[in-house]
Amino acid sequence: MSCNWVTCNGKKCTNQILMDGYCARHLKQTCSICFEPVPSTNSAKAKRLSCGHAFHFNCILKWFETSDECPVCRRKQLKDPLITYKGAIEENMRTVYRDAIQTYEAEIRRLNDRIRTYARINK
Repeated sequence: MSCNWVTCNGKKCTNQILMDGYCARHLKQTCSICFEPVPSTNSAKAKRLSCGHAFHFNCILKWFETSDECPVCRRKQLKDPLITYKGAIEENMRTVYRDAIQTYEAEIRRLNDRIRTYARINK
């Protein structure tokens, strides 16, 4: 199907529909993170997710720090290169700091045992 856009001359756009009846050139989207207009195609300044929603690159990068889902439809974006890269970094950090984490967990268990013992003694 072709785009629903009609020019001032009355000619219809012949590009393929991308989303909501419009092609990538004529689809007007708003970044739901900053509420500013955003291009519908991937570029240095914009990123379109697999679900079709577009965001400014910096906005979605900040969003992906805390979530792996689209801010609009909440679909997981697990195959997105940014999410894949984030997962690789997280796994690397877990590996690097595994000994420190285990030491802190053991210390927390030891302190909790002391608190329980102290609570029993002072009843």
